[in-house]
Amino acid sequence: MPDKRKAADVEESNDDSQKRTPRQNPVSCQSCRKKKLKCDRQQACSNCRSRRIPCHYVVANVAHQYAYPPPTQIPRATNSPLSPSNNTATASQLPAHSIEGIHHSSQEVTEQERTTDWLENIMMAPRIPDALPMSIKNKLITTKHSAVSVTDLTSFLPRETEAIAQFKYYVDYVGYLYHTIIPSHVQSQIHAIYQNVHKAPSSSSAAVNLNHLALLFSILAAASYFQSLGTNAASAKQVENRCHEYITLVAAALTRSDYINYPTVEGLQASLLVIQFLPNDGQDTPVRALFHMGTLVNQCRQMGLFQIDSAQNKAFRKAHGYDPVDVELKRRLAWLVSSSDWFLAYLGGPQEGSYLVHPAHMALDMPANISDEDLCTLENGGGSLPDNIPTTMSYFNFRLKLSIYCRDIVDYTCRERLEAVDVPYSKIMELDQKLHQYNKELPEFFRLDSNSRRKYAQVYASSPQIAWQRLLIQQGSHSRLCRLHRTYFIRGARNPAYSYSHMMCLQAARRVIEIKRMMDKEFPDTPSVTTAWSVMHHVFMAAVILLLDTCFNWDDILADRRKEEILEACRMLDRARRSSRLVREGINATMDVLQSRWRSVASDQLPSSQQEEHSALRQDETDLHRTQAAEHTGPQRRTEGVLVSTDLHSSAENNVSFAIDATEDACDLENMWSEFLDSGAMLAGSPNEWMGLLSDLNETASVL
Repeated sequence: MPDKRKAADVEESNDDSQKRTPRQNPVSCQSCRKKKLKCDRQQACSNCRSRRIPCHYVVANVAHQYAYPPPTQIPRATNSPLSPSNNTATASQLPAHSIEGIHHSSQEVTEQERTTDWLENIMMAPRIPDALPMSIKNKLITTKHSAVSVTDLTSFLPRETEAIAQFKYYVDYVGYLYHTIIPSHVQSQIHAIYQNVHKAPSSSSAAVNLNHLALLFSILAAASYFQSLGTNAASAKQVENRCHEYITLVAAALTRSDYINYPTVEGLQASLLVIQFLPNDGQDTPVRALFHMGTLVNQCRQMGLFQIDSAQNKAFRKAHGYDPVDVELKRRLAWLVSSSDWFLAYLGGPQEGSYLVHPAHMALDMPANISDEDLCTLENGGGSLPDNIPTTMSYFNFRLKLSIYCRDIVDYTCRERLEAVDVPYSKIMELDQKLHQYNKELPEFFRLDSNSRRKYAQVYASSPQIAWQRLLIQQGSHSRLCRLHRTYFIRGARNPAYSYSHMMCLQAARRVIEIKRMMDKEFPDTPSVTTAWSVMHHVFMAAVILLLDTCFNWDDILADRRKEEILEACRMLDRARRSSRLVREGINATMDVLQSRWRSVASDQLPSSQQEEHSALRQDETDLHRTQAAEHTGPQRRTEGVLVSTDLHSSAENNVSFAIDATEDACDLENMWSEFLDSGAMLAGSPNEWMGLLSDLNETASVL
């Protein structure tokens, strides 16, 4: 009896504790709760499926609707987590079974996935939206996200024939620089957009995919921007206004599709095109927020693109099948975002020395060296072609390898940069060896020697994009080599221990300018030659290196030849500045820094006769510049001479007046740089002051 009494007391206490347990949120669907039915808590539940009614769940006062196939249906290749409709599979969605077990328990796996996703939805959705798995996010995408009325957006579309013409221009002259899209896929999407636009608005099947629409607008913007550059000022203004409108339409389409919460491949492609090719500095803050590198990285992370080739995802693809074209496209996009992030980490600006995508957190195979039309062979056992065979992906892959080198530089020199100490010369030499090894591994069709050019002349004739990419990859490599040795450049001119850095820096700078000369000669009609700031920034910094060397070694017997070399680079910059606002703004910003840090000789360091001659010469030049400005601008526009301090220490005695036309027409770069060269022979500065000038110039060039 005592034992029974104790047992009864325990049961009673357990009952009391259970009664005191706070009531949890209801987990049954709304329909079952209303009709007092037992809900099996599936998505959708059996009761709602049998009645053919929508199945709604309420979680933390947020209603979600599920209307998806019953759990007995197993997704095949078209519904795999790596298909366009489901975007990706995260590692948490896959059970820790062996590949053999997956084949025998696919239904059980599906049930476990749904249970896990349902629990994650209960716990995480109201609190951390980004932590929600993509499988659940896809189920939460209702018709309000994918079938919003887009009549007002489609009304801005050009005629289909014009859109196709602009698309082809983009593919031929712009798209090969980054290879963001697969042209055949996008062309099909464009046709689908116009077919849906022509259908009756009342038809639900006529809803235009907003992400596809955003991608089309971004392509139209890039094509129209590059196609119309180099025209007169009035036309250039119209082009920029039209580009601004297209970017606004891209942002509107992405916003209406709820792209931030529900990212898609097409939305990511549209954002990449805007970042890579278009000036978007005049946009409103909410619009620009869509086109930041941090936003791109976050969208890739939400879609699981950085872990496409994890062991779990590979096992899932092997068990359920997959679309090789879709997987390879996502792999390319993930690497494109990563490489752009790593390039920015080794470029001037606030982001210098840090990057967002860490390689240790990635499970991503290298993109296949294979043309788009052959991607379908990957599923049938076909593999990537050797690097020495040119394809449309050759430039992409070697650009990616160069970005990995930039990331290694950031990792290897981060501590010294943060502590404001010189990087040990042994580290510089080690990184130099790595870059030279990269250059040795370049295939012959990406080299500039005469033998390689003759050998692949036919390839360049049939695929001029490869010839252009060859110049880009060489310019990018030599510009990074020049920057690597910049720290010891000035010291190497006097200290034999660092003479190698001085020599390599000059050699790389001359190579960059020579490559730009080849671009102008071989591709005079390619629109992106003189309008890409990513190209002209390298040319500007190379010219600055040559300028500093000439001024620091003004008594060299080759001084006149060096001056002509610098002025030729200035003429290149001046032509590019007149053709593109992006280049113009970049050059103006760097010129402001260059002038503000320039120091001329103090007046008291010259004999009195030379002081008077020097002062008179400066006054004559100033008057001449102002007269030219008045003739150029007419009575309706006012030109001001801007007095710029030229003392590195802001000394009042050493200030020199540079007459700079506010309209940028009165005085060209060649005149200003000639003045730098004339006064540079009398400059006196320590290596630290020279390096300070280079650092300031670097801060103004944070454009990829």
